[in-house]
Amino acid sequence: MILGHAATTLVAKRIAPKIPWWLLIISAFLIDIAMFTFVALGIETMAPTGADGPTLSNAIVEMTFSHDLIPQIGWTLLAGAIAFAVTRRRDFALIAMALSLAHWLGDLVAGYGHFVFGPDSHPLGTDWYHLNLPAALTFEAVLGVLCVFIFTRGRSFSLRVQAGLYSLFGVLPFVFLVI
Repeated sequence: MILGHAATTLVAKRIAPKIPWWLLIISAFLIDIAMFTFVALGIETMAPTGADGPTLSNAIVEMTFSHDLIPQIGWTLLAGAIAFAVTRRRDFALIAMALSLAHWLGDLVAGYGHFVFGPDSHPLGTDWYHLNLPAALTFEAVLGVLCVFIFTRGRSFSLRVQAGLYSLFGVLPFVFLVI
């Protein structure tokens, strides 16, 4: 999930309008930031396979330190600690923690398979990126539409802005079917 994680920040912004967007984005993507850092350092793996080029469904992915259950506890706490250190607000820290945890939970439903800790431990999640990419992207689009609905409900956004948000989070995920 990519856009689904970003969509969750809309709900958080609705709940706490004064929390900075940058903090919401960092919180929602903290474990992906960690993963790309670990991939760059050679600690984790994300490599395409197949002759047709890289796609979400043909990647070899090993994300033990960024996406498995045990490390996620630490990432959730870190997201809260960063938010609290920057804002000195416990409510913002809890929101940051919720976004980090929501990322992981969303990935369990519509992402690569995860484990408790490492590939030799108990598997978690659907692994829909490998097994059913259309279902994964549909989940992400539905989540995006729901988040946009919550964010815009009862507020005076123009139809153009609303249509743009619904298109971004409800339609754009399906572009990954052809990439």
